[in-house]
Amino acid sequence: MGALTGPYARQRLARFLAAQSYPTLTEAAQDLGIHQSVLLIHINRLERDLGKALLERAKRGRAMKLTPFGEKVIAAISTMQGQIASQP
Repeated sequence: MGALTGPYARQRLARFLAAQSYPTLTEAAQDLGIHQSVLLIHINRLERDLGKALLERAKRGRAMKLTPFGEKVIAAISTMQGQIASQP
């Protein structure tokens, strides 16, 4: 699964994790200090590699939100981070 093992996999996962708390990808990208198009490419790549949408994109007057699958991916990332942090 390229999303988790390919080049820049950690970076894509970290950016997805950070972006999911913002109302739009544009705001997330601004705070992350990257172009919106770069963030969009990273999230689109994750979605393609994982085979499902992670985010319901923002629409006029409505913020983006995680899909049920996106929530599972966030939980898995959090679990992986906890396991890595607990290693000696």
